[in-house]
Amino acid sequence: MKAEPPPVAQKERQKNDGNDGHKTGDNIVGTGGAALYLTFKLDLIKSEMISRANAGYRPALGLDVRSLRVLRAICDTPGITASVLKQQTLIEKTLLSKLLADLIERKLVRRSIHPDDARHFQLWPTAAGKRMRASSDELGQSMEAEMLSILTADERRQLNSIVDKLAEEFRKAAKGQN
Repeated sequence: MKAEPPPVAQKERQKNDGNDGHKTGDNIVGTGGAALYLTFKLDLIKSEMISRANAGYRPALGLDVRSLRVLRAICDTPGITASVLKQQTLIEKTLLSKLLADLIERKLVRRSIHPDDARHFQLWPTAAGKRMRASSDELGQSMEAEMLSILTADERRQLNSIVDKLAEEFRKAAKGQN
């Protein structure tokens, strides 16, 4: 007689959800059903993609995903203030300050006093920062293509379209525009 695996290791097959004819996938018993929720799946994907990206960016460029997110935002919006940068990058204020200090120390970003308010600084990319951004974009596009290579080109376009739609809606809601 074959012994049954413990309940935590058992898999429970989900039935057809009735919407699109596809099965919803396996749910590992013991996770409290978390694996069924889109937020869990998105968090899993995000964490894995950031981990893989950091494994590529750190050795090649000496920066991680968060630092590059900040540098890209500054390159895209020269003269941006830290408060606007915080809103755009979704990085907590204390961590953002540390990242900015590092980018300034590396001479990838410079700051100047805001002309309308001396308590605020504007952030500008340096020539080295612009070159770093270009290198990071090239590497990032290559890594993203590799990570998403299991999807067809059409599926990647659909995924980007859906994610863009959701992100836009959530940002509007956060600003009270809904």
